[in-house]
Amino acid sequence: MEQPTWPDRILLLLRQGRATQAEQELRRALQEDPDNPLAHAWLGMALLDLNQVAQGQQEIETAIGLAPEYDFAYYLLSLAHQRQQRLPAAQQAIEQALALDPTDPNYHHMLGQIRFQRGQWEGSLRAAEAGLYYDAQHVDCLSLRARCLARLGRPTDAADSLQQALHYNPDDAGTHADAGWVALEAGQHHLALDHFRDALRLRPTSEYAREGLVEALKARYWIYRAFLRFSVWTQNLSDGTRRMMFIGIYVLVRFVPFLLPFYLPLVFMSWFADPIFNGLLQLNSYGRHALSDAQRRQALVFMGTAGAGAALLVVSAVTDFAWTGVLGTSLLMSLFPLMVALRPVIAERTRRWAVAAAAALLVLGASGAVLQALHVAGDLHSGIMGLMTIIWVLFMWGTALS
Repeated sequence: MEQPTWPDRILLLLRQGRATQAEQELRRALQEDPDNPLAHAWLGMALLDLNQVAQGQQEIETAIGLAPEYDFAYYLLSLAHQRQQRLPAAQQAIEQALALDPTDPNYHHMLGQIRFQRGQWEGSLRAAEAGLYYDAQHVDCLSLRARCLARLGRPTDAADSLQQALHYNPDDAGTHADAGWVALEAGQHHLALDHFRDALRLRPTSEYAREGLVEALKARYWIYRAFLRFSVWTQNLSDGTRRMMFIGIYVLVRFVPFLLPFYLPLVFMSWFADPIFNGLLQLNSYGRHALSDAQRRQALVFMGTAGAGAALLVVSAVTDFAWTGVLGTSLLMSLFPLMVALRPVIAERTRRWAVAAAAALLVLGASGAVLQALHVAGDLHSGIMGLMTIIWVLFMWGTALS
């Protein structure tokens, strides 16, 4: 491909994290040369840095259309899909980049990241080691290798890989963040906090490190630590095995009722651990600043909805206002899809399905409350309550099996 005609200053701006200025200069460059694939691709990269993912993806796809042999554009396309939790599409794009240039360790690292997110630890490890074949000092591949080894039950090898990465680049924020995640998943939340703080000191804008810091702060509570260990263990299972395990536990509880007190906390934590403990972090000055806007919003919606629902049920129990019980029940049922819809990172299709389920439950609950307040009893009210139950059950099982 021809070299770009616009200044190298744009590359410097992108490397310095000054994406807004880079975007402005790239748009001026495209006014002079609207068919420059490098300019479109790098504009897409700048837009991704500005969290304008849809617009960034459009620019990247334009670059690919102009230059189908431009391997870096496929790498950026993979990154755009990954940001939107479209992992199969992200993997397909990075495999195309590798088909064009199989020697770039960054491409192997991206493939490994995607496989790691999909729970394919062995495949992720192979990708990391393939990247190290072309660059034995590639710190991102070394760090990813460590995370894979930790998940595969090889903590000593994982520690060695992290030591190598820190030896080659002791000031790499990503390596410190990976070390934090490895320590956190091993139950060493104090060590994890130190690594995440180092990562944020080196790169204050690192979302990966910030998310780890929030998890490490929540892990100070023993019940969250136990749930985190259980979550990591289940992630080591295949998708099919994990689904069968949860279905098997549900069936077992139906036939062995005394297991219910153990089962219900597990279900409750599976759905509400994040908003509950994020809410607790808001009471801590350090934790409050570590939370993202999306995490704060999720915690506030949970506390408000759960509090209102519980209060309405109490009112219904101590008064003759039966309508408050119907409305309170719908609020508590809607908590499940609401918390899914408000997750910071989630596939857009799942978010739309969760919003639709929450809206349906709230509308039906309000309708049932009105019928109760007007003393309209009979089949219509029973039908509304039955429909709410069906929607709730379908959402619960659909989300669990997706």
